[in-house]
Amino acid sequence: MWLVGGASNTGGVVLRDLFSNEELRMLSEKIDPDVASDLDYYPLMRPGERFPINDPELAPRLEPRPEDDAEFLHGILESMSRIESMGFQLMAEMGAYPLNEVKTAGGGAQNPVWTQIRERVLRVPVSPSDQVEASYGVAVLARSGYNGS
Repeated sequence: MWLVGGASNTGGVVLRDLFSNEELRMLSEKIDPDVASDLDYYPLMRPGERFPINDPELAPRLEPRPEDDAEFLHGILESMSRIESMGFQLMAEMGAYPLNEVKTAGGGAQNPVWTQIRERVLRVPVSPSDQVEASYGVAVLARSGYNGS
């Protein structure tokens, strides 16, 4: 089953606003992905969320901010993974097939620590997608519809 897009406003843009690529790489190396962060954030650039919470007024939540930047990043990655999990849970409640794996694309797919956090939180394998172009996904969906599966 394919998920074309979850349409959440949280994601890489928040990370890019807070950290450089080099900082993300260096700080990620200090994170133990097998240990859950106690920080509970909802990282947004500005108020408003679409999915899994539909609230145009939802305020960004990035506090408390620890002094240790690696701990802060850990909290953000963990929180974004929890938000992703909420989205998959919501889709399951609406009748979607149970999640059995995640193929991912984009900058986050290049971060092995975040991938391991996502695997722990989602409780399914997470790996980079072989195909990242939207046209490939559209073709797979069209074939599936044509074949009736």
